[in-house]
Amino acid sequence: MGLTIAGLGVRLGPHLLVDDVSLQVEAGTVHCLVGDSGSGKTMTSLAAVGLLPYGSAATGRITLADLDENLVGFPTTRWPELRGRHIGYVGQNALGCLHPAYTVEFQLVEAIRRHQALTAQQARDLAIDELAAVDLSNPGRVAAARPAELSGGMCQRVALAIALCNRPDVLIADEPTTALDDETQENILALIRSRAVSDGLGVLLITHDRQVVDDVADDVTSIRDGVSAPGREHTATPARPRTPRAASPSGVVRALDVSGVSFSYGRSRRQRRRRAATLQGISLSVDAGTTAGLVGRSGAGKTTLARVVAGILEPSAGEVVINGHAINGPRRVGRCRKADLVQYVFQDPFGSLNPRRSAIAQVAEPLVANGSTTEEAHSYARTMLIDVGLTHSQLDRRPTELSGGQCQRVGIARALIRRPSVVVLDEPVSALDWSIRAEILSILGELQEETGAAYLLIAHDRPLIDQQCDAIYEIADSALCQI
Repeated sequence: MGLTIAGLGVRLGPHLLVDDVSLQVEAGTVHCLVGDSGSGKTMTSLAAVGLLPYGSAATGRITLADLDENLVGFPTTRWPELRGRHIGYVGQNALGCLHPAYTVEFQLVEAIRRHQALTAQQARDLAIDELAAVDLSNPGRVAAARPAELSGGMCQRVALAIALCNRPDVLIADEPTTALDDETQENILALIRSRAVSDGLGVLLITHDRQVVDDVADDVTSIRDGVSAPGREHTATPARPRTPRAASPSGVVRALDVSGVSFSYGRSRRQRRRRAATLQGISLSVDAGTTAGLVGRSGAGKTTLARVVAGILEPSAGEVVINGHAINGPRRVGRCRKADLVQYVFQDPFGSLNPRRSAIAQVAEPLVANGSTTEEAHSYARTMLIDVGLTHSQLDRRPTELSGGQCQRVGIARALIRRPSVVVLDEPVSALDWSIRAEILSILGELQEETGAAYLLIAHDRPLIDQQCDAIYEIADSALCQI
């Protein structure tokens, strides 16, 4: 069974997000949909699985090979029989695809038993097998965890396991490898390719990673401003804007000190035992005006350490100090003061934004909270959003009306607008196409030179880390070493 999209258009309120998209996904093949951030890729995928945001309207025709019905305007009551069984879907926002209150095992078993006549034990066994198939090294521990206890890359793989567990005819995967390290990415792409061949699975893979396209694509469709064309646009990859730093002067200011930090995610109710430590005795330091890179395999603990540094998680031991002020422990600074010291650019751009507020309102909010007038805050927020690549027409849109890359730019602008001493950048450009990535990195570099902020940069892209960072640290087996 394949998937055919013909003349698809999507309008959300007054905004035309997709104008004319046509493509065909053959059974047993991988069809890549590529294009710039905001070009309409995600809206195309949401239309194909009946998950367009509230208030949107679609036109055109979407069909499955063995179902002679147009899925545009398909009855809402009939979508549950189609999704999961005939069409598997992996959203760009992996954490948002999972329920935060339930364990991974519960959610996988529920998906399996909805479409397969299996006993609870058979479904649990199959769930463990599916988790192992998506390269999760300890599937039993992952099954017992809730999404908040997993890294972004692990959540991405759990979402893929749920999408594949019922052997669907078509898989639609929106940026399924952006949060994964190179080794895991290769394994996941190999799994998708093998399922396409062995099960006759038709795969619509949305990506801005040209290497992924080169590795797995049988067919390619490019999309620009909501209009599709067969084949990939041949544009040169812009060079990353990195000016070599001069040697650090003597008497540099230490912006961030992490001393002996340990952290674990508490006790497993099912196994009645304490989980292994995610971080153990972690120490690092970053000078003002410099960038420290943090690397490691997906699930190693990079995001956990970043959240401890930002004061989101409280470590079981150790201390985080920024510009001489404690971020955790009994001597920690208040919330308002901490906002001036450290800000966080989250790996999950959708989940970090308020779905009810416009982009400009969310960027202006930190300034209003700090005493600026609404007019002053909005004026500065408008300038910041334009600087990170949004257009004037996008400033008043809500997150559901923006692409993942556009939401990421809103998150970056919101984190930088108060000019904090330390900025934690958790995969800040993973959702962006190459041209926008270069612009964002250039803006980050300019602001760092202007403000003297220290950056803690988390990324799986090792060339990016090598070119942007003054020092590089790797997390492995709960420990940290400088490389």
